[in-house]
Amino acid sequence: MNPSIDLEAAQAAFFASGGQIIVLDGFQYVPFRPRKHPEPKPKEKREIPKRLANQETAKSRADMIAEMAKTMTCSEAALKLEVTTDSLYSMAKRYGFSFVMAPKFRPTETKYDDEADAKLAERIVAMRDVGVSKHQAIKHLAIGHSTMSRIIKKFGIEFPLQRQRKQP
Repeated sequence: MNPSIDLEAAQAAFFASGGQIIVLDGFQYVPFRPRKHPEPKPKEKREIPKRLANQETAKSRADMIAEMAKTMTCSEAALKLEVTTDSLYSMAKRYGFSFVMAPKFRPTETKYDDEADAKLAERIVAMRDVGVSKHQAIKHLAIGHSTMSRIIKKFGIEFPLQRQRKQP
């Protein structure tokens, strides 16, 4: 049969036999007990004179670095003082001084040994006469392409180009 009809029949039988409905108290919410944390430690108050003393030492250090900045670059001063260049630049910005600019890099002309070049030229000419390619001569003499080009220009050596490839 139908469960709801069965339930109603059971309730009717219960009341007919003298049963009563008792309403029980439901669930009562009980909040958690408050946690007991330790009391926070009192904060130490900084003394103002100590801070002023730090400012005075920083000012005197900045004056010393400003004197160095008149004759040194920032990198040189950082090496001497064993501090970072970033800290020196920020100090310069804060106290209003600047470092000497580093000299611009000017490439110097390399001085070559004429005797060594002459010996290399003789060897290159000998290898050319034997029929060695330019690349093989560079490998055999253990020199670079720029050295080979410089000696060929300097001594006017006619080095043959690579073999002419057959065209299809």
